[in-house]
Amino acid sequence: MNILQLFKNLLHPAGIASVIVSLAIPFAIYLIPKNTLGQMDLYVAIPLFAVQTIAAIVLAILFFKDFKEFFRKINPGLPYLSAILVIAVSATIYAGTQIEARHRVQSDESVFLSLAQNMYHNLQSGTCNQGEFEDGKLECKSVSNSFKTKGLSWLYLMGMPFLGTDLHWAFTLQLITLTFTILLFFFALLAWTEHAPFALLATALLTAQPTLLFQFRSLSIEPLYILLLAVSLLLCRFAWEKNTWKHWALAALAIAFFAQTRQETVFCYGAFLLMAAPKILDKKDFKAPSFFVILSLFSAPVLITISYYQNFGFQGGEFEAHGHFLEDVARNWEVMTSAKQIRGLPENPFLAYFNYLFAVGGILLIAKSIYEWFHKKFGPASFALCFILLAGIQTYMILENVSGDFTIQINQRYSLVMFPLMAFLGAYPFYIVFEFLGKMTGWKYLSAIASLAVAIGVLAFTANMKEAFNANIMYNRNHLTIEEHEIWNWLNEKNAKNNVPRYFIYARPYHFVGYGVSSIHYDRARQLSAAELQNLVNKYNGEVYYIRGLDCWDSQTYHKKAVEHRIPTTCDHFERDMELVGEKNILITNNYWLQIAKFKGRKNYNTSGVLRRIESGDTLDLVAFEFGEQRPQTWKTQVTLNGKVSSAPYTARKARFQIPEANMPGYQILQIAVIDSVSQKIIAKHNVYKLSKEDYVTKLNDLQPTSHEQGWGSLKVNQSIDGNQYSLAGESYPEGLGIHWPSKTTFNVAGYDSLSALVGLDEESLCNEGGGTLKVYGDGKVLSEVHVDYGAPAEINASLRRIKELAIVTEPKESKDCGHVDLVLPLLYKNLSNLPAIEVNDIRDLEIDDSYRK
Repeated sequence: MNILQLFKNLLHPAGIASVIVSLAIPFAIYLIPKNTLGQMDLYVAIPLFAVQTIAAIVLAILFFKDFKEFFRKINPGLPYLSAILVIAVSATIYAGTQIEARHRVQSDESVFLSLAQNMYHNLQSGTCNQGEFEDGKLECKSVSNSFKTKGLSWLYLMGMPFLGTDLHWAFTLQLITLTFTILLFFFALLAWTEHAPFALLATALLTAQPTLLFQFRSLSIEPLYILLLAVSLLLCRFAWEKNTWKHWALAALAIAFFAQTRQETVFCYGAFLLMAAPKILDKKDFKAPSFFVILSLFSAPVLITISYYQNFGFQGGEFEAHGHFLEDVARNWEVMTSAKQIRGLPENPFLAYFNYLFAVGGILLIAKSIYEWFHKKFGPASFALCFILLAGIQTYMILENVSGDFTIQINQRYSLVMFPLMAFLGAYPFYIVFEFLGKMTGWKYLSAIASLAVAIGVLAFTANMKEAFNANIMYNRNHLTIEEHEIWNWLNEKNAKNNVPRYFIYARPYHFVGYGVSSIHYDRARQLSAAELQNLVNKYNGEVYYIRGLDCWDSQTYHKKAVEHRIPTTCDHFERDMELVGEKNILITNNYWLQIAKFKGRKNYNTSGVLRRIESGDTLDLVAFEFGEQRPQTWKTQVTLNGKVSSAPYTARKARFQIPEANMPGYQILQIAVIDSVSQKIIAKHNVYKLSKEDYVTKLNDLQPTSHEQGWGSLKVNQSIDGNQYSLAGESYPEGLGIHWPSKTTFNVAGYDSLSALVGLDEESLCNEGGGTLKVYGDGKVLSEVHVDYGAPAEINASLRRIKELAIVTEPKESKDCGHVDLVLPLLYKNLSNLPAIEVNDIRDLEIDDSYRK
């Protein structure tokens, strides 16, 4: 290949003009002002995609006979065709039956879906962040540019006229494309290497990767990347064989659309130019000009997106988007080769042997290339190495410019960009060995049989991971994908009973819009007047729902490198201002509650003014009821003393409560609540804890432990491990000990008769799984044992007579993570036999002075 002669063949009017035009397009896009770029990003992609699609279809029809001849030429024979067909179909059936169809990169996938809805209904290639579907139309309340590419959304758009606007059908389509991806990848390798055993084995190695199978059961963009890579490689070889400008035009159209999968894919162009150059520049004609101009022109959508989002940071927290390449390579290698397991299943969906084969294959290919260079020739190994190095620039761009750290689960999908090249190199050591053995033994079928045997072995190894696939080990710890999955499970149950239009108020409304369901953000709902909100409720016959999800919780449930945005205050204000009726609560990976409520409209009262504590003391507590001009007749005041209830109509006043002395030592609990007597919903409430007969009790939290040890942090008194008020099952408690398990705390309790307390896991940290136990030991003997978990606290009662040392021991059932144990209202009792006889007091002994005025 004479490089100088290739360049000389470009030096003619059409060639020079094509170079100028093809370079001018990206340069001009770079110079366009950002505001104009934003508009182009919304309106340029659709017409270009339409022209590109029509042109590709027309050329494919024209080349029908050429395709038949091409495939006849590369036909490997019935045994290989049968083998690859069995692999493709079997892998598809296996993935379809063993892996659940669900999102695995929730927001990214929802952006593609929402973008497709906006393309289809409004001919606009921006994300419809909030929208309402009515009479077959979509009115987007908010549209934004998307830093995601537009190619996948365009394919959804083309299917919507036939398959509908509920894009759940895309899961089935993605699964079906797995068959075609496997077949096309095999034929692409076969066409270029002309070695069927090698192509079969490399394809089997790619197919056997669990990450690939998982992603083909999601709606992620990466499966389309592999499919279009195979198409582009195959069409380039097709054009190489026919070598006319029309054939190379078809190849350029395919490569340009391949670039619409990920922004970084344009950095693969060097590899394809290397592949095409010997043919498109073999003489002075229109092959190179047409190839260059078509490639540049139809790359415009992704180039516009790249230019519009230049300098955009894709990492979060304290991490910048750039400068972590070597760090990420080392960390990702560790993740992809780790044998670490969780509950007997792999922690990550990678196969270590695949990475080692890739490394060995890379070394061998480099050695073979050096051998070729030493003999002054640019042979197949050199060509393959150069292509891989040029294509690998994309991997560098991913790891350098975005959060390419595979310890973040959602980033593990990036590995699919690397897998085709890794599969090629992984098969290379087998190719070297089998060819050598074939020559040594003289058996021409050795390579074919051995390659098939290895292919069967790696595929069987993956098939044996059925339990891991069933357990969804890829992204099974990703909160947002699980949240969305639970929402749709609930919604499907609702639709099965009553399939009517519904409207959702949610932090990420585009998740619903992508599937053709109306949804807006909390902020937009708050901007609507009470009348507008009531009209919305009436319009949907009461089927309007509020969802409090991941974004509404302030706890750090995400990787510190991830780009996340928490809005707990927004959600709290929304709940304060709006009338909501609880529908369903779901605990997401033991980290936070997904709460679904039916939306009733805007409240006509201020929650903070309903009930307010204005004075407190040891023996009396003052609470004030304050309310505006509107006073619902259905409201009542409920007073509860130690579980005994009294109620009265709610009126605007201040009232003083005197808690009576109890007949037994311990805490008396007074609860003041304002309740709607119709819905039985608590509008506001306040708890007061009074300790009676203090001469007979001692607060355990007032004693100094004789010893203490715990798994994390330090012992907290009258506050949780994170320094908050104790919170168990939605109730707050003022006194106790905050402990992190595993722990052991000892006290000197000589002279005490008994112990009582409540215990549970604090809701400030919901990520513990499995709960644990708390055991009370007296002088080494177990006196009491209770299960500790989230929800209603467990009661502890233990006799301490003749006990000198009390030990309280906590143990997690599984992981110690997030084991924030609250031991609340812990009391030690003494001299109980000396208690005088006192009549039992009840709610009638509670003194209420509603004439009190401060």
